[in-house]
Amino acid sequence: MAEKKNKDRVVTFRLSQSDFAQFEEKLASSNMKKSAFFREVFLNANVSLTVKAKPSKDLESLTFLFNKYSNNLNQIAHQVNSAYVSGKVSSSLYTSVNNTLVDIRQLLLSGIQAVFNVRL
Repeated sequence: MAEKKNKDRVVTFRLSQSDFAQFEEKLASSNMKKSAFFREVFLNANVSLTVKAKPSKDLESLTFLFNKYSNNLNQIAHQVNSAYVSGKVSSSLYTSVNNTLVDIRQLLLSGIQAVFNVRL
């Protein structure tokens, strides 16, 4: 007699309405319970999958830095804009900071273009 396995791990996923309808049709035609159906499909089927390549460490680092700098630049832009609207900074300082932020943005975009050889 085969040893009984303890099935204590639950796996879930979401489907669109149309995908769910297809799933229900296949499940009904199989005359199996959901759990048995999934085990048969995922554990016993010979399925070919296209696996996405993991991003390189350089790309991960670039993405982290870009997100960090973008957030900081956005905070600076917000603070300067608020100060300008409330009259705490002059028009010339406001314009100077905005021009500097535009220059920094261009440098970041140039770096991305150089790394990915794309035109943004």
